[in-house]
Amino acid sequence: MDYVIELLEENKKYLERNIRDNKLMQTNMRKATEELSHVSQLKRDIKILKLKNNKR
Repeated sequence: MDYVIELLEENKKYLERNIRDNKLMQTNMRKATEELSHVSQLKRDIKILKLKNNKR
C-alpha cells in the first residue's frame, strides 16, 4: 500500500512541476486546468489511501 501511495505522490509532484515549469497557466489554460484537476484527484486518492492504510 505504501508503494502505491508513493507512486501517486510522485505523479502528483510531476504534474505540478510540469504545470509550473512549462508556464501552462499563461500559455495553455485549458491544459493547465485539466492537469490541475488530475492533481486534485490524486490528492484525494492519496488521502483516502493513507486513511485506509492507517486503519489497518
